[in-house]
Amino acid sequence: MYQSYWGLERAPFPSGIDTRLFYEDPGSREALARLGFLVDNHRRMGLVLGEHGLGKSLLLEVFAGECRRRNHQVAQIDMLGIKTHEFYWQLATQLGAAPRPEEDTVRLFRRVADRLAENRWQRLSTIVLLDDVDEAGPDVLTQLFRLSRIDPTTESWLTIVMGVDRRHICRLSSKLPELVDLRIDLQPWSEADTLGYVQLALVEAGGERPLFEEEALHLTHMLSDGNPRRVNRLADYALLAGSGSGLETIDAATVQAAHEAVSWPVPV
Repeated sequence: MYQSYWGLERAPFPSGIDTRLFYEDPGSREALARLGFLVDNHRRMGLVLGEHGLGKSLLLEVFAGECRRRNHQVAQIDMLGIKTHEFYWQLATQLGAAPRPEEDTVRLFRRVADRLAENRWQRLSTIVLLDDVDEAGPDVLTQLFRLSRIDPTTESWLTIVMGVDRRHICRLSSKLPELVDLRIDLQPWSEADTLGYVQLALVEAGGERPLFEEEALHLTHMLSDGNPRRVNRLADYALLAGSGSGLETIDAATVQAAHEAVSWPVPV
């Protein structure tokens, strides 16, 4: 492992979701503020739009933590390939509705509806965070719209937030625009954001000195197009390659070589 070579306590650029490395650039702060507005004002549905790698999943994870600290009831579901029964099972389980294994979809829906009504009477906000909604089937999307209209009154304490890949929004029903109260668009990082994130990640991992030369950081931003996931992958492999070559710092040539190693091959 390259951590000991660079004097780090852990890998600074993990591939999974790590809320410790949530970088609050201006766009992320604005996104969290908008999500908070939805909940505080009892709005029914929000839409988080962004291409893969821009941080939708991490944003939802951070927001879930904020909601739980405020004693809201939170359910988080990855919608990739999910079926209707599984959707309601996960939702009922996370809302504490105690579903039984033998119950069908109709009964599970009833349990969810009863729990939402109970939360409303207790004035308890229910936050349902759904990731990769564009990867769900049409039957599940129909149930999602049904759920969003389960309590049409202005006294509803239910807020649904959907994470959707901007490129696949056409997969969703045409009914979507009339249900969404607020849209949140995620954008790539600026160069200053990329540099700030890399430096923060290294410090959080125990780094005590700069490991990337200035030109290498500029090139990291350019080659990644400011996409946080690509920045992570590129910086991670550059550290690996640099340790293998016995470098003292990561230079631009190492970043370029790392980019070529992790890039998807182009068919010939």
